[in-house]
Amino acid sequence: QDFMDVLKEPVSVLMQFSLCYGMMPLLALGLGRFFGLDPALLAGCVLVGSINGGQASNLCTYIAKGNVALSVLMTTATTIGAIFMTPLLCKGLLGAVVPVDARGIALSTIQVRFTY
Repeated sequence: QDFMDVLKEPVSVLMQFSLCYGMMPLLALGLGRFFGLDPALLAGCVLVGSINGGQASNLCTYIAKGNVALSVLMTTATTIGAIFMTPLLCKGLLGAVVPVDARGIALSTIQVRFTY
């Protein structure tokens, strides 16, 4: 039922997805350039900024008595989105392609989801 309630308001999911893959990598790029980081460190910052928070956010949401269903849905959406978004963001922001093991991400996501 909790997941059905979250799906009734897709705006929050779309907003969080766009912030995860919009604001985070751009903020990492901006801060890296502001501090004059070496290109390798700048690439690392953008790469880390392009990756979702994962399971830690679900635990923190649970401890804070937040909307765990929304957190789990966002973790799933951004993990699946990482298959496409991480290479796109790195190519667009850094001019380099980062290979992503789509099969490995999908399998680990399925394993994590079925353990709950």
